[in-house]
Amino acid sequence: MNTDKLLVNLTKRGFKPFFFDNRKEATDFLLNLIPQEASVGIGGSMTIKDLGVDKLLYDRGNTVYTHSVFVPLKDNENVYQLAGSADWYLSSTNALSEEGDFVNIDGTANRISALAFGVKNIMYILGANKITPDLASAIDRARNVAAPPNARRVKRNTPCATSGECCMCDSDECICNATLISHHPTRYQENVYVVVINETLGY
Repeated sequence: MNTDKLLVNLTKRGFKPFFFDNRKEATDFLLNLIPQEASVGIGGSMTIKDLGVDKLLYDRGNTVYTHSVFVPLKDNENVYQLAGSADWYLSSTNALSEEGDFVNIDGTANRISALAFGVKNIMYILGANKITPDLASAIDRARNVAAPPNARRVKRNTPCATSGECCMCDSDECICNATLISHHPTRYQENVYVVVINETLGY
């Protein structure tokens, strides 16, 4: 990974990138950046769960909308809408090219919807393992590295869950129904932070 190239390209494209050597530095940074009174939506992310960010935010008093006990029972059915209209939205990414392109593939599209529009403050949090040289390899990583273990994790009966490779299936249980490639922050967004951690995190 060419860290300097990545940070320069992300900055040039309008993102606000930060690189940290370890998860503690990154976690301290985001807890200092996100106001305690802010509502926070979180997409389905093993990286964020690995870091424990969802619990840290909830424990200190933030309203957190995610698939967990943090959402009040009365809000459970509306968690996608609530997360997508929060003050902040946290997500990892399936892949990020050194050129500055984010690639995300969803089954329900709640995550990519929030990342594209509806939340003014976005924060991508990712391990260095998700960085690829270019857009083509980022798309390949999203389909063949990230999607198969995610399909297995949510117990979907898809070909990739068995083979470990994407075959562009037409399965009713497909988790690759919509793809978002983000080249720049959208006009609605005020701040899009990118937190890269020099560790292996998530799929």
